[in-house]
Amino acid sequence: MVALKLMVAGDKSSAGKSTVSLGLLAALLEAGFQPSELAYIKPATQCVSSTLTARFCEDRGIAYEHIGPVVFYRGYTREMIDKQKGPDTSGALVNECAEAVARISEGKRLTVIDGVGYPSVGSIVTCSSADIAVACVAPVLLVGKSGVGDAVDSFNLCARYFEAQRVPVLGGIFNKLSPTGFYSLEKCRDYVSKYMRWARPRQKVYGMLPSHDALGALGADEACGFAFSRPEKLPSAGPMTEQDRKAVQVLAELFSEHVNVKQLVSDVEQASARPSDWVTELPQFPQ
Repeated sequence: MVALKLMVAGDKSSAGKSTVSLGLLAALLEAGFQPSELAYIKPATQCVSSTLTARFCEDRGIAYEHIGPVVFYRGYTREMIDKQKGPDTSGALVNECAEAVARISEGKRLTVIDGVGYPSVGSIVTCSSADIAVACVAPVLLVGKSGVGDAVDSFNLCARYFEAQRVPVLGGIFNKLSPTGFYSLEKCRDYVSKYMRWARPRQKVYGMLPSHDALGALGADEACGFAFSRPEKLPSAGPMTEQDRKAVQVLAELFSEHVNVKQLVSDVEQASARPSDWVTELPQFPQ
């Protein structure tokens, strides 16, 4: 069995990639996936501390690797440039990431690949999220922001980077929306969905997640500071706390109400079945 793979990417650090990865894993369990059928990995990272996503995987028995083979610790890219004396054409780093993804995906139905930073982070050493997506044959889910114009513009900026390498962007889950006001979840969903239907008809708005006080603790995970080295022995994520469990429960409820996980999985299956069809498609604007 070849595992389906999905790259979760965003327009910046703290966009909510790990939060969406966690919500997706929880939703898949609710949908009937067994823990042994799922995997989670962050093959390239800037952080070496525990995250709630990793603690959730540890707690539920999901295979995970929250500190992958490539850690962009402070000074890493300078070291690599000094070492290489020129562009890296060997693909050594991205191959390490792809091998880690393949290893953890063995025997699984679906592996969630957590991207790092914005899409081009790591491109300086030829190991960006787009490079990893290509190497792993993984379509992309973008984590978008609140609003309408800024949300769409940021989505297009990120999508273009992946599409330039012929990686299909399935669509987006837009995060941290206000329940009320001029930029309320309902209004943003209507207008962003309308734009996607006529400008990017092959991509979908899978959901819009409202901001919630119980998820505030996840911000620390998303905004983890730079590490100064890669640990020689990778630590386990550790146990979940009571606060962790409450946050997971809230996130699972939000995904159940606001995210079409069934459609997302179906689209991952279709994109993965036809990797030779991965092509860049320009937005089609109405006349």
